[in-house]
Amino acid sequence: MRELIEQYELVKETQYIFEDIDSRIIGRIYKVIIGVNAQYMWTLSHYCRLENEMDVYIPSAPFGQTLDEIEFKLGQYVERFKKAIDWKVNTSFSFSD
Repeated sequence: MRELIEQYELVKETQYIFEDIDSRIIGRIYKVIIGVNAQYMWTLSHYCRLENEMDVYIPSAPFGQTLDEIEFKLGQYVERFKKAIDWKVNTSFSFSD
């Protein structure tokens, strides 16, 4: 029998549309049922790069203990797109969810 090691529940999905970016940026917030030691996590369909960065910035810990905290963290990253000079698809993001 296989042990269940991760389980997430989709809490919120938001689409962000920016001028001069062809793709819609999709942000998702999940409640962690089983998995990492956090209550919530976020993910984005795309990551972006600012002028002073060598490559797109991928957050190493997109987790939080409250929904408010995780919405704030997601919002902080989305703000980067206003000044982004490059962006690329998050290959771990499932567009079919």
